[in-house]
Amino acid sequence: MRNKKNYYIFAPVKQKHRGPGCLILILSLMFAAVVLGLLTNAAMNRKTDLITEKVRVMSLDKNLENFTILHISDLHGDERGLDADQWRTLLYGKGFSAVVMTGDMVGKTGDYTPLVALVKTLRQIKVDVPVYFIAGDDDPDPVQYALHGNPQVLADWVLAVQEAGGTYLDRPVSQSVGKLTVWFVPVLLYSDDIEMMQSTLSRQKEEMEAAGQQYEAEGGASYRALCYRLEAITASAEALKVMTRDDLQIGLTHVPLEADIVREMVEWADETAAFSFRRLSLVLAGHYCGGQWRLGALGPVYVPDKGWFVGDTGIVGMERINSISQYISGGLAASDFYPMPGRLFNTPTVTLLSYTAKIE
Repeated sequence: MRNKKNYYIFAPVKQKHRGPGCLILILSLMFAAVVLGLLTNAAMNRKTDLITEKVRVMSLDKNLENFTILHISDLHGDERGLDADQWRTLLYGKGFSAVVMTGDMVGKTGDYTPLVALVKTLRQIKVDVPVYFIAGDDDPDPVQYALHGNPQVLADWVLAVQEAGGTYLDRPVSQSVGKLTVWFVPVLLYSDDIEMMQSTLSRQKEEMEAAGQQYEAEGGASYRALCYRLEAITASAEALKVMTRDDLQIGLTHVPLEADIVREMVEWADETAAFSFRRLSLVLAGHYCGGQWRLGALGPVYVPDKGWFVGDTGIVGMERINSISQYISGGLAASDFYPMPGRLFNTPTVTLLSYTAKIE
């Protein structure tokens, strides 16, 4: 029997119903993409990248050509610091004359064991290379002002790192390179009136002594901390007396300097003084952990106080503001500064920064 044909133009077309197979396929592909992303991210976080950067100084003395700094930041007490073999492999055959750690190496947990282990490993790799470190905003306070049960002024984590061979940088510290001098300086000192601060602290010390506060429990802790600050600022004043205009000055800060602050400090800096913000050859910073969560060429997803997809400028990498070069480390771990935990598609990094007078 012949099949009947429907000759009506507007006859309804029979629709083919898609089974659950298509939805299952889509969900399977999405699940596979998520798993692949997680595995990729885990692999990225297991390793540490060593980045190289050039610091270009036109008037650089030829004896400082290729003077190299190993810059490390934002360990946050991560176990990565305990892996001596990884650090030896990473730095095998690499030359550097100083190690600089720009804060948040301990983090809010207060566990300084990984940092101490890292400093010891670095000192074994390069016995004669100094390791300088500063505190970050997530680190426990380096100086103890409140009553804490012992006469020590510096926090336990600072003392432990010093014992391991690190140098806590709360004053300018010099390093000789042949007949030349390189100064590592806390950036904060460039905005302070050191003589006025020295005078103020001296007066406060005299007032506390007159009141007998140094013999009290709470007062004694505060008094010892004040004496330490006075000693540090006095040492800073003495360092300024021996600095020359030919010395190389390198500034350390945890939180990077904003462009408008740099411009203001350059504008107000003394052009004739040996110790001057204008004479900074480089500022080293950390804090942002490279944006923490990143999406390829889009860069950081979100940075608190800055916004969404703000790019890398002022967050990570080398930038030039007026005459000042600032390098911001991508860091080694993750910070509570962000609402997003961990690092996403953001390989932990350390950097070798080499000075040169060559312009490419």
